[in-house]
Amino acid sequence: MILLAGFLDVIFDAVTLAGLAGAAGGIAFAFAVLLPLRGPLPSSALRDAAAGVALGAATVAGFQGARLLLAPWSLADEQGAWPLGPFLETGFAHAGLLHAGLAVAVAGAALRLRRRPGSRRGWTALALVAAALVASRAWLVHAVSRPDDRALLMTITDLHQLAAAVWVGGLAHLLALRLRGRRDPARASAWPAVLARFSRLAFAAVALVVATGLALAWRYVGGVAALVGTAYGAMVLTKVALLGMALVLAAQNRRAVQRWRRAGDRAAADLRIPFLVEAEAGAAIALLLAAAALTAQPPAVDVTDQRATLAEVAGVLAPKVPRLVPPPHGPMVAASPSSVDPYAQPGPLDRWQSDFNHNVAGIVVLLAAVAAFADRWSRLRVARHWPLLFLLLAAFLLLLAEPNGWPFGPEGFFEVLTSPSVLQHRAATLLVVALAVLEWRVRAGRLAGTRWRFAFPVLCGVGGALLLTHSHSVLASRWAYLVEVSHNAIGVLAVAAALGAWLELRLPPREGRIPAAVWTASMGLVGLVLLFYRE
Repeated sequence: MILLAGFLDVIFDAVTLAGLAGAAGGIAFAFAVLLPLRGPLPSSALRDAAAGVALGAATVAGFQGARLLLAPWSLADEQGAWPLGPFLETGFAHAGLLHAGLAVAVAGAALRLRRRPGSRRGWTALALVAAALVASRAWLVHAVSRPDDRALLMTITDLHQLAAAVWVGGLAHLLALRLRGRRDPARASAWPAVLARFSRLAFAAVALVVATGLALAWRYVGGVAALVGTAYGAMVLTKVALLGMALVLAAQNRRAVQRWRRAGDRAAADLRIPFLVEAEAGAAIALLLAAAALTAQPPAVDVTDQRATLAEVAGVLAPKVPRLVPPPHGPMVAASPSSVDPYAQPGPLDRWQSDFNHNVAGIVVLLAAVAAFADRWSRLRVARHWPLLFLLLAAFLLLLAEPNGWPFGPEGFFEVLTSPSVLQHRAATLLVVALAVLEWRVRAGRLAGTRWRFAFPVLCGVGGALLLTHSHSVLASRWAYLVEVSHNAIGVLAVAAALGAWLELRLPPREGRIPAAVWTASMGLVGLVLLFYRE
C-alpha cells in the first residue's frame, strides 16, 4: 500500500493546490479586477467569484482531509488496524488539521459574502482568513523539516505558493467570467478592461513565482550536478519547462492586450486571447501537478550517494539499438519480484521486458506521428486513419506489457492494481483506447463538428499528467531516477502536444499552423524517446 498511498498523496496534493488557487486567486482577482470595475460589471460577477472562492476552499478542506487518512491507511497492520492515535500526535497531522479547518472557515466566509458581494469590508475579512490558510500550508512542505533557516524557507515557500495561486486561480476566474459573458452583454462589453487589469496582476504574480522559485531551487538543489542527477532536480527542470510553455502563452496574451489598448483591436481580445488563456491555464494545471510531485521527493541537497552523472542522464535519451524481442516468458515470470512489492529492484530480465515494452510503443507512436503529419500537410486521405494505430498500442499494453499479470501471468488483474506503476499502465491503456476511437471518428468526419474533437488534446494532457506522477520505487535510487528521466521528458512533451492540438482547434485556421506543427513534432519526439529507451 505504500506506493499506492504515495501516488494518491501526490494526486490529492495537486488537487489541494488547485483548490488553494481557486480560493486565493479568486480573492486577488476580486480586488485587482472586479471591485475596481463594479460600474461596468454587474454585481453577479462578484457573487460568482465568491462562489468560486468557496468551492476552492471546500476542495482544500476535502482533499487535505483525504491526505490525512492516507498515512494511517498505508501503515495499517496485518489485522487492518490503523495507527490513528500515534498519527494524530504528529506535527504533520496537526498542521493538516489546521489547514483543513482554515479552509472550512474560508468556504463559510465566502458563502456569507455572496449575500453582499460588493462589500469591500467583507472581501477584506475574507482575504485575512485566506491569508491564514495560505500561511498554514508552510507547515506541510519541505521547509518545516530543514535544520537551518527554517523560518526564511517557510516564508519563501508561502510567497511562492501564494503567487502561483494568484496566477493560476486568476486564470480560472478569468475564464469563468468569459464563459458567463456569452450570455451577459455587460460582462462581454467589459471583457477588454478585465483583461487589461488581470494582465498586470498576472505579470506581478509570475514575477514573484520566478523569483521565489529561484531562491528555493538555490537552497534545495545545491548545484548543477544535483539539478541533473537527482529526481528532485529533474522535477525542478520539469517545472521550468512547463513554466516556459505557460510564459510563452502569457506573452502572447499580454501582446494582444497591449495591442487592444493602443489601437482598440477588439478582435484580438475576443477571438484569440480567450483560447490562449485556456492553453495557459492548461499549462498551469500541469505545473501544479509537477509541484505536488516535487514535494514528494527528498531535496536534492540531501541525496549525495545516489546521484546520477550527466553522462548517465544523457545516455538515457541517446539513440541506441531498440529491443524488439521480448525475454523468454517462463524464466521472466519465475525471476520477477511481485508487482506490489514497493522495495523491489528489477533484475536483468525485468529490464529487458521494460526496454521491449517502451521500444515497441515507440515504433507505434512514431508511425502515428508521421501519419498525423501527412494528414495535416498532404492530401494523402488514408493518413487520416492514423489514430487507429493506437489501438495496436493498447492491445500490446494490455496483453504483453505486464508479463506477471493478467492474462498470461500468475498475478490477478485486480490484485496488482495496488501498484501505482501497474495502475498507471492500465489507466494509460484506457486513455490510448479512448484517444484512438474518438480521434479516428473526428478525423473521419463523424465527430469533427462536435465537442469530441477536443478529446485528443485533453487525453494527451491527462496522459502527460499521469507520467509526471510516475514512480517506480520508494527508494531514492540512481536506477529509479534514471527510469523517471525519460518519463518526465515524455510527460512534458505530452503536455506540449496537448496545448498545440488545443490551440490548433481553437485559433483561426491560418494561426493554427504553428500549434499543429508543435503537437505533431512533440508526438514524434515522444516516439523517439520511447524507441531509444533503455534501463
